[in-house]
Amino acid sequence: MFVARAVRRQAVLLAMGVIALSVTVATAPQRTVFRSTVDVIAVDVQVVDREGNPIERIGPEAFEVSINGQRRKVQSAQFLRHAVDPVARHDVGPTGEALSDTEVHEAEGRTFVLAVDSGSFEVGTERAPIEGARGFIQHLNPSDRVGLFVYPSGAKIAPTTARTQLTVSLDRVIGQKDPLRSHFNLRPWEIVDIASRSTTPNSFLTASRILNEGLDAATQAMDSVLQVQARECPSDPDCPAKIYEEGIGLATQLERQVQGSLSGLDALLNALSELPGRKAVIFVSAGIVVSDRPEGRPDAGSLARTMGQAAARANASVYTVHVDTTTSGVGPASQKGLASSNVARDRALSSNWLNDFSNAAGGRLIYVPSGSADFAFDRVLRETSAYYLLGVEPAAADRDGRPRELRVKVHRRGVSVRSRQWVVIPAKS
Repeated sequence: MFVARAVRRQAVLLAMGVIALSVTVATAPQRTVFRSTVDVIAVDVQVVDREGNPIERIGPEAFEVSINGQRRKVQSAQFLRHAVDPVARHDVGPTGEALSDTEVHEAEGRTFVLAVDSGSFEVGTERAPIEGARGFIQHLNPSDRVGLFVYPSGAKIAPTTARTQLTVSLDRVIGQKDPLRSHFNLRPWEIVDIASRSTTPNSFLTASRILNEGLDAATQAMDSVLQVQARECPSDPDCPAKIYEEGIGLATQLERQVQGSLSGLDALLNALSELPGRKAVIFVSAGIVVSDRPEGRPDAGSLARTMGQAAARANASVYTVHVDTTTSGVGPASQKGLASSNVARDRALSSNWLNDFSNAAGGRLIYVPSGSADFAFDRVLRETSAYYLLGVEPAAADRDGRPRELRVKVHRRGVSVRSRQWVVIPAKS
């Protein structure tokens, strides 16, 4: 989000996304001009209403920017909108107050990358989001460029205004996820709970004997293995050990899937760092299951944070279209009465990491419960149809080339702000 060209220095730092300004500076390719007598960095941010429509005419005094928790002065705010598609205009705020005038510029075409984690979809479940992606391409402006990145295996097409090969490659995307095959109909939340235990199979054998002799109901409810036994094999004293063994094996399978998803995403961000300009990634995923328990499995550690920093270096914001497939393969009668709280937890396990990463990368997660995903792609089109380019004055301590936490707020009611949570400002040469 932070791409600029210093006229005096004739130096371009596209990978870092920011550059110091000491005289007149023109951003590329938006043709925006900053005039300042002090050093500033360019920070782009989207401000949208509840429907995702960009809000116009907000002056610099309404923006609050902090770097590593310290306020930084916003010297200018310029609104850039993309041609062809109209953008909703709001000359007054949601409560009727007059908004500050700010200069409006026409922006060049957008650059999108459709990233499809086919390894998160089982065969057949990928069709709805793929159809949504096809519609998205059809609604792009002629000047917009769009690329495609399908992994773990699939098409890799650099951003282009040519659309034919892109749609052909989309039609060839097939889900590559190996389904979780469970003799005991274990759901992801049960696998996470079993794998998070330090209990050994032998202790489950002991627990099963206690169960046969009579065990307090509240204690039973707290033990995930015994809950599965009560549902699947109440009369088998050896069943707890078998459930535990299967749970550990499935946790290992989930870890492989998580590793594949995150490795592909990391490869994409590294590739994007080589491309100049501002980019928006639309990440299509059926979910990445990450434990919600301390020291649980699968564990993604701090990768949401570090990959958000990688997005900052790549000058990319990330919108995630999360297609919910948590109810697929629920199984026979033993799982038909799955409690709503458990279904909700399965969904949370699949989406929590995606949500954290999308926020860190300056976008948002859009949840698709079932059916068509068109509304999710339409939302991305609306939100990315315009943005603000802020001229922000950094402190000398900010210029060390390290990722620093970025926060942007707008003093307006009823609006949402899309801005990456990290900025990398190179040191002065």
